[in-house]
Amino acid sequence: MRHTSADRLRPLLAAVLVATSLAAAAEMQPEAYVFSPIVEQGELEMDNKAGISRDREGHSAWGASVGMSYGLTSWWAAELTAKWRRNVGESAGYDAWEWENRFQFTPTGRYAFELGFLLEIERPREHAEGWELNFGPLFQTEATLAGMPLQFNFNALFERSWRADEPEPTELQLQWQLRTRRGGEALDVGLQGFDHFGPWDDWSPRSKQSHVLGPALFGKLEAAGTEMRWELGLLFGTGGAAPRTTLRTQLEIEF
Repeated sequence: MRHTSADRLRPLLAAVLVATSLAAAAEMQPEAYVFSPIVEQGELEMDNKAGISRDREGHSAWGASVGMSYGLTSWWAAELTAKWRRNVGESAGYDAWEWENRFQFTPTGRYAFELGFLLEIERPREHAEGWELNFGPLFQTEATLAGMPLQFNFNALFERSWRADEPEPTELQLQWQLRTRRGGEALDVGLQGFDHFGPWDDWSPRSKQSHVLGPALFGKLEAAGTEMRWELGLLFGTGGAAPRTTLRTQLEIEF
C-alpha cells in the first residue's frame, strides 16, 4: 500500500492530541516488558504479563496484568489492562487499570528502522496517587551478524503523575532488547535491560538508580489458526536500588 505524507502525519497528530489532553515515576516493576513500535491492523490479542523480584535483603514482590489489545488502524493499537501487585511489606491486591496506546510512524519494512510512540495512561486504585502517564519514542531495527538475523529494540520513556496529592518529578527510564529472529524457528534467545535514572533532568545518585539486565527466551506456537507467543526473562540487578533478581514472563494469544 502506498502511504502519503498525510498518512504518516496522522499517528503523530493523534499522539500529540491525546498527550496534551492530560497534563508516573517508579523503579522497574516485576512484570515490566519491552514495548514494540509495530502495529498490526485488525489484530486482536489477549496477553498476560507477570514477574517476581527479590531484593538484596531477601524480600520478594510480584506484579501481574491481564490485557486485551486491538489494532485499530495500520498505525494505532490500543490495549486495556488490569493490574495486580504485592509490594514488599504489603498484601496482594488489585493495583490499577491502564490504557495503552502505541502509534507506528514508519510503514513496516520501508526503512532500515521502525519508529513509534507510546502513550500509556494509568489510574491507580489509590486515587490520592492521581493519574500516571508513561510516554516516549519506540525504536526497532534489524541486522544480520555472522549469518544470524538479529532484532534490536530501544525505548526512552518518561513517567509523570497528574492530579496527585503529592506530585512527583517526571522520571526517565530506558528499555533495550537484543534477540535473534530466525523466522520459522520456535525458539529465539536474547538479552533484555531496564534502566531507571530518577528525574529526567537531574538524575538520582547511582545508589538510588535501578539497572537490571539478563538473558531471555522467546517462543511461539500455532494451532487452529491461533498463535501464541511467550517470553521468559531472568534479570539481575547491578547494584543501587535494583532488585537482586527478577523473573518475568509474558504470554500473548492472537485471535
